[in-house]
Amino acid sequence: MGIRDFFKKGTKEKAQPIPEASGEASDSVGRILFQTRWKSSALFADNSLIQKVAERIILEDPFCKPFGSLEDEAIARTKRRIYEYEQVTTVNVAIKDGNLIIEGLSLGKLPAEQWNEISPYYGKNDFTAFVYVTGGRYKSYSDASETVETAYTPYDLDIFIQFE
Repeated sequence: MGIRDFFKKGTKEKAQPIPEASGEASDSVGRILFQTRWKSSALFADNSLIQKVAERIILEDPFCKPFGSLEDEAIARTKRRIYEYEQVTTVNVAIKDGNLIIEGLSLGKLPAEQWNEISPYYGKNDFTAFVYVTGGRYKSYSDASETVETAYTPYDLDIFIQFE
C-alpha cells in the first residue's frame, strides 16, 4: 500500500507492510513503518501563509485543470461540490529542524504532538510526503435556484507523511 492508497482510504491508521516481491528482501526496504495525515489549518494558525502555500502549489502544478475540466452541465449531474483545484498536489515537502516546508515556504515549527509522532523515524528512515490543496473556489448545483453556483472556502492543505 502506497501513500496514495492511504489518501484514498482517508484514515489515520498505520498501514500494513508492503508485500515483498521476492520474499528475500531486507525488512527495512519497502515496508511502511509509519504514515499519517495532517490538515495544515489544524497545525498552524497563520491562515494567510496557508493560502500563500496553496497558491504556490497551484502555480507550480503543470497538470492543473480547473474544476476538473467539467462544464456546468456535468457539475450539475455530480450533485457535489467540484473544487477548482481539487486534484492539485506537490511532493516538494521537507521537514528541517522541525519546520514544515512546502514549495520552499516554511509553515513554521510542527506542534509537539506531530513532532513526537514522527521523531522516531525522522532522519533514520526514508521520508515520503505529498500535499493536496483543498478548499478554494467551488461550483455546485443548487436545487433551490436550479443552477450551478460558485462559492468559496479558504484553502487548506492535506499533508501526507510516510516513513519506510
